[in-house]
Amino acid sequence: MSTQPLRITKVEALALSASFDDLYDSPEDVPDWLRYPASSHLVLPRRGQYATLVKIHTEDGSVGIGEAYGLPSPQVTATVVATVLAPLLIGQDALATAAVWDRLFKGQAAGGHNRGFYLEAMAGVDLALWDLRGKLAGLPVHRLLGGPIRETVDCYASPVALHADPEDSARQALGFVDAGFKALKVKIGRGERTDRAHLSAVRAAVGEDVEILTDVNCAYDLDQATRVGAVLADLGISWYEEPLQVDDLANLAELRRRTGLTVVNGETHFTRFDLRDSLLHRAIDVFMPNVARCGGITEAMRLSALASAFHVDIAPHGVGSGVSLCAALQLCAATPNLRTYEYNRLPNPIRENILLNPPKFTDGVLVVPTGPGLGFELDHDAVDRYTVAAF
Repeated sequence: MSTQPLRITKVEALALSASFDDLYDSPEDVPDWLRYPASSHLVLPRRGQYATLVKIHTEDGSVGIGEAYGLPSPQVTATVVATVLAPLLIGQDALATAAVWDRLFKGQAAGGHNRGFYLEAMAGVDLALWDLRGKLAGLPVHRLLGGPIRETVDCYASPVALHADPEDSARQALGFVDAGFKALKVKIGRGERTDRAHLSAVRAAVGEDVEILTDVNCAYDLDQATRVGAVLADLGISWYEEPLQVDDLANLAELRRRTGLTVVNGETHFTRFDLRDSLLHRAIDVFMPNVARCGGITEAMRLSALASAFHVDIAPHGVGSGVSLCAALQLCAATPNLRTYEYNRLPNPIRENILLNPPKFTDGVLVVPTGPGLGFELDHDAVDRYTVAAF
């Protein structure tokens, strides 16, 4: 890799959308569990799967490709990339990933836009730059990060959604086990009695050898979460994800003390500054950064290192397209304090169809891509099929 600067000449952003309506004969056939897979969707239903792809072009003709989180509207992050970030990127050294990250973050930090859509847009840029660096070096990104620590990544199926009938939850859970998963995550958050019914049905169906994780998506207050925590303990379940509002750190710490469960947070926290406060409160056992949300691999490596100083593991959040899946696996391969990875299994054509070489899953693990960069090859025809806006 040259020591000379490699200037960025062009930035593209593509908003991708795959409507759930297109997966069924008519919109009325889309099941409620897909529209409302989690308690957090009861206000804003899921209409489909989304992603924002970012392409960074350089003066030598090289192109890096990354992904910004697309929910609930990929047009938003695509607009941020094209109208706010692109002017800050043109002419910068594409190989100076830390310097570029700092430039973009400082560009809006004083204005308060240092989380949310802005950080997600930054993540897409950062992943594209790491993809570019790896391609130029002829190495997978995890090699540039000092890995591999591991060549396969333990993962769990997610989610067993909010079904109306506990038997439907059990049926979906069994489907994951039949597909080769040794762990799965169940969405809860509808009260102690309902949560117990669904979790008990799942436990009875899959047996004691399959690990069950839970995700509340912030549905409870401290007392409710304490009662449901007792249900988890009765059923031999320890993973308790987002039981309270994500910024309620004092009560998360109190819940952790009361229940002794593994308290998990982080998919809607973005940077090391958010993580710092969770760690100082002793509020979490596991942190869940999403590389397409938290500012990309540059910030995710910082998050992992900071968490390790408090003996906290990371378990990356797994919602996104095939591009962010590959990026997350690069991170997982180079991170010592990795607990597990969330392999989202909701129907998602953007995850399944836009890569010519998707990561392989077998016997409870995902195989880390070893191709240059993030390790994927795009199916450009498929990308065109799902693109609803281009900037």
